[in-house]
Amino acid sequence: MLTPAPPLMTIGAFAGASRLSPKALRLYDELGLLRPAQVDPQSGYRRYTPAQLADARLIGRLRQADMPLPAIGALLALPAGERPTALRLHLAALDAEHRQRRDLTRHLIQHLEGETPMSLSTPQTRTVPAQNVATLTRQVYVDGLSAAISQGMTTLLQTLRDQGAQPAAAPFVIYHGEVNADSDGPIEICVPYSGTLHPAGEVALRVEPAHAEAFVSLTRAQFEFPAILAAYDATCAAAQAQGTCGDLSPREVYPHDWDAAGAGDPAGEVAWPYHPHA
Repeated sequence: MLTPAPPLMTIGAFAGASRLSPKALRLYDELGLLRPAQVDPQSGYRRYTPAQLADARLIGRLRQADMPLPAIGALLALPAGERPTALRLHLAALDAEHRQRRDLTRHLIQHLEGETPMSLSTPQTRTVPAQNVATLTRQVYVDGLSAAISQGMTTLLQTLRDQGAQPAAAPFVIYHGEVNADSDGPIEICVPYSGTLHPAGEVALRVEPAHAEAFVSLTRAQFEFPAILAAYDATCAAAQAQGTCGDLSPREVYPHDWDAAGAGDPAGEVAWPYHPHA
């Protein structure tokens, strides 16, 4: 004899058993996180099975852990045996975000107190000659910054190879605006070149004017956010001490093999252009 299926639960009964409000259950239905087992076509009343209580309670706990709803949806789409691994990855991401916020707060305290990190070398100054550069401009938020730079550099170098031009100096990225969770730059990815080159697709050509700049060399570890902010603060202060800033935006210069650099190896420079005092 077949065992009869357990009776369906009204949204009120299911809300009480799952400790989720009817409003939350309606939202999770609309988002596809927890569909009712049955919806009355006439009244629109939702009904659930007792077997759905486990996922409902899991959603509630995950929301208490501040997991975003899209991430919860991705988790619920996984087989039950894969969910612990997904949660471990989420926990690692939370730990990384916490460390970043903690380190940024410490940096701001040091900045407000006028301190410079002991590990940061003293900024130097130099004169950079005018350069022909191939460029790509991107609007990008911080979570897509590394990929945008990597892909942009690949595109620019391939364009040079296709047309028989040669890189003439270290590539660099100009930050024409802040890049963070709310601001998308823009950034300009630049490769100085020699030889004959023509614009291709999104690749533009221009002359980067000669200028003076304050710069500091950084290891790969010092390039990590928020540690790199100390380099921007230091080069900005050094540039302002030497002259007037404003016409040209700060940039990151990459004279070393970024991919091969270890945490303590030289990886690049932060540079801040300025006009020397008369």
